[in-house]
Amino acid sequence: MVSMSPVNYAGLALYFVVLAISMIASYCSTKSGARRGASGLLIAVTWFYILRFTINYPKTSWYQDGLNLFDVAYADVIWGQETGNWGYTQMLLCWAIVGTVWTINAPLYYQLFGLFGAMSGSYCLILPEHRREREEDRDTVHISLLVACLMAFLCVWMLPMSKTYRELSWWLWGLHVCLIVPKVLGLGRLGPRVHKGIVYLVLAFLSCLTHLASSRSPWPSSDCQISISVDVLASSLLTISFMTEQLSSPISLLLWTLVLYIASPGFALGAFLAFYHHDLHSLIVTALQSQVARVFGQESTAWMNLGYWKSAKSYGEACQSLAEVIGQEAQLCEADEVLCVGCGQGQELQFFRERFHPTRLQGLDAHGTRPEAPEEIRVGRVEEMAHGVNHIRCGEFSKILAVDCVYHFQKARFLRDSAKLARESLSMTDVVLRPDAPWWIRLLLCAMNIQWSNHWTEPQYRKALEEAGFSKISWKSLEPHVLSQLPGLSSLAPYLDYVLIHAEVKKHPRPLAAVIGSGMSGLIAAHLLEATHDVVIFEAGPKCGLVGLQEDLGGDRDDGVAVDVPLRFMMPHYYQELLQVIRQLKIPTKAVPYNAAYQCGDEMLMFTVFFRPELPNETFLEYMKRHKLHDHEAYRIYSLHLSWMLSCTYEQANGTPAGVILGFIRASNPFVRMYQSSGNILRVYPTMRALQDRLLEGKVLKVNSPVAPFNGSREIDGTMYDAVIVATDAPAAGYLLGGEWQAMLSKIHYQKGRIIVHKDPALMPPKKEDWRTFNVREDGPDSTCQITVWLNKFWGRDDLSENLFETWNPAQECSPDLKVKDVQLSRATYTTAMHELWSWIQEKQGQDGFYVAGAYTLEGMSLSLSC
Repeated sequence: MVSMSPVNYAGLALYFVVLAISMIASYCSTKSGARRGASGLLIAVTWFYILRFTINYPKTSWYQDGLNLFDVAYADVIWGQETGNWGYTQMLLCWAIVGTVWTINAPLYYQLFGLFGAMSGSYCLILPEHRREREEDRDTVHISLLVACLMAFLCVWMLPMSKTYRELSWWLWGLHVCLIVPKVLGLGRLGPRVHKGIVYLVLAFLSCLTHLASSRSPWPSSDCQISISVDVLASSLLTISFMTEQLSSPISLLLWTLVLYIASPGFALGAFLAFYHHDLHSLIVTALQSQVARVFGQESTAWMNLGYWKSAKSYGEACQSLAEVIGQEAQLCEADEVLCVGCGQGQELQFFRERFHPTRLQGLDAHGTRPEAPEEIRVGRVEEMAHGVNHIRCGEFSKILAVDCVYHFQKARFLRDSAKLARESLSMTDVVLRPDAPWWIRLLLCAMNIQWSNHWTEPQYRKALEEAGFSKISWKSLEPHVLSQLPGLSSLAPYLDYVLIHAEVKKHPRPLAAVIGSGMSGLIAAHLLEATHDVVIFEAGPKCGLVGLQEDLGGDRDDGVAVDVPLRFMMPHYYQELLQVIRQLKIPTKAVPYNAAYQCGDEMLMFTVFFRPELPNETFLEYMKRHKLHDHEAYRIYSLHLSWMLSCTYEQANGTPAGVILGFIRASNPFVRMYQSSGNILRVYPTMRALQDRLLEGKVLKVNSPVAPFNGSREIDGTMYDAVIVATDAPAAGYLLGGEWQAMLSKIHYQKGRIIVHKDPALMPPKKEDWRTFNVREDGPDSTCQITVWLNKFWGRDDLSENLFETWNPAQECSPDLKVKDVQLSRATYTTAMHELWSWIQEKQGQDGFYVAGAYTLEGMSLSLSC
């Protein structure tokens, strides 16, 4: 009997070591139970067959010949032509090449797990944020990535043509290298770049070509064939699932699913990403428009629309005429505040400004900007204009215009948002189906980037406008002066109409809401209310309160040399609602390297975690005593930890309801998660000002505006508000609301604390090797702990020339010449009496139109959404 060589054994050992490490890293970095479950199921199914093949392998002639298990397994799924499994295998390999570009920003261990374990099992674990492109790589990639993918396809094509196991092995390893090298090298920023949509289209074409050139495989019979075929099926389902998240039309999803079946999963994924994520349609449409301009004798123009050709002699004149018609229909005048969506490079903005002289003119486009007037164009997707990054305040503009672009939007959503944002009217042009249009017209429209869900007839359009909130709808056909005049489109004119639509916004006065206080609770409350109310925020101080104490150290704010006072950081598993708002607003976050030093005198303490049920109304100390933990090191650690987390004394921490503390512990699981650097402790990047600025976008903030006690009336400065949200501390809320509110809220105790920003290392552990990001000292003032955050590590800024610290409750004074800022703050503490107060607040919320918002209003640790 011939046994495998030591090299083969070493290769197998390395294979399983890399697989195990990458698999563990992938599962540890993914917190979604559903994703883990789906991935685990796929691994269980595919590896059942792989392990059964491995167990039986020593009994085969391949083993007797000393062949590598890895090579034999792949030979089983690659060789055989019509009788083999290549028809299924190439689908997975081509899909993996497209997936390499799709997930280029995901950590390397996902790719290793996929290549050595199960590709679909790995991709199940990759979170959506890992698939998002970085800002600088959103539209282009380094050409080396395209070269690596092309080399990978060459390896795929050579696999079925290989004649020996050694030759097969070389092409296999070449394929693995091509898929891994782009991750390892990071695809440097220097050198030529190529549009990502074109890369996806090229890979989609090659995937389809490979699929069509491959013979159709019979039903898989061997263990390896079954395993990889299951992986192919799972990758197809992953692709369909991804498309489901992006498509609003079931018919569109059905068509893409049919494409996946006919042309392969790799083609479907690549083509979908090219056209839906990287606007390849826009490039094609732009090229066609340039061609139209050349046909009509105009080589260069910044206009980008179909044009109105009633009297125009050139493409530029026709484009301008179409804008003229829309402006006249909207009755633009000098008093108007106009939002022009899909404005391209801004040529129509210049025309509207010079022709109608509106008071304000703002453009919104996903790509187009004009360097000479960048302030006029807000870059962003129209679908996000009513929320998120491109949030526009309700009623901010009097009129909204859309010149030959609506058919590219999610039309129903655009109409709803326009009715909410415009005070007066919406004027636009659009392509409309005639009642007798054949089915193939809809396929042509889809090919021109007009999605199936936007194919409306006139009755459907009028109904959608009315449901969105419009009335007095004007409908004018511009045919035969548009489509009929364009080469290539004139044949479609009998089935399509090109119409000018003007619709007035129904007058629905929105309720008014006043938010008192501009801290975290106040701004979040205003953000949540803005969808249904006109909101005014009142702040008694001279500036917004969320980062009112921030200390700018004189550097560029984007460099993070501005210190939040107090620092704010959060654990995603506990502060889920706050993180959800932050992510909806697309505000960057960064992981904080959580490592802590706990100090008692010169002794450095360890950290212990426990999970045992609490009794009703049991305090933290009672809980610890019942489980005989009050003499344990765990109690000392948690006393320190809670003292700084709750900004209270040790005695107050002992009196905190056990359920509050244990709920925090169980959700965040510090023993498992807090010491990881993969995002389990997060901070807003670069500082909390990013969150404050985004929450203030489009909102009315009145600073230096203290509010008098209400005495039962919701009137402020002569205006009656439909709802009043008091988002101040409990004493101020009680003072403003009076009566029973004041009596109940006065029961909440506030602990005064002190925070200093400084450069004095004397407040850190004596030995620098003991320094951590968070440094906790037991003997703080007045039975509290001292915590000092090493800001250099908190920010991840090893480039700063000197150490900077922020200390809560300093046990000793720092050197005056090293002190940067010194502030006094108060924070609500928790007692068992709070249970009754929490229930009472929930019952009283909304009575007579008054609400309170703040960390003290809901059970749990502060920083969660409490508005």
